[in-house]
This record gives sequence, structure tokens and C-alpha cells, in this order.
Amino acid sequence: MCTVSVKVDEALIREVLPELDSTAAIRLWAQMLIDEHLKSLSEDNDTMDVEDLREMLHETVRKEYELP
Repeated sequence: MCTVSVKVDEALIREVLPELDSTAAIRLWAQMLIDEHLKSLSEDNDTMDVEDLREMLHETVRKEYELP
């Protein structure tokens, strides 16, 4: 774990999300956003969609066998 410091516009956050009425509430909200984003990143995998793979294969074949 590490600790980071983030500067936020409290007035803007409270305008958009009035329920964030304290520094502690803003801190928890920011932590939740970061945790959700990290979880999403960790769940992403490197599998390729079949159609993307097919397109890549066709492009490779075209380039390999194109006439001069």
C-alpha cells in the first residue's frame, strides 16, 4: 500500500455531489473510485475478439501476398 495526496476542488465536488459534505466523505469517495478502477484494470485480459483476429489475419495475408 502507498499513500498519495490529491488536491480537489471541494466546492465543485460538493456542487456536483452534495452528499460529500466532509473531507472524510470525499476521501472515501476518491478511494472507492480508485479501487473500482484498479479492479477493472486487473480484470481486463488480453484475449482478442474473433472478428479482430480475423481482420488482422486477412490484413497480414494481403500484405504478405500483395503484388508489386
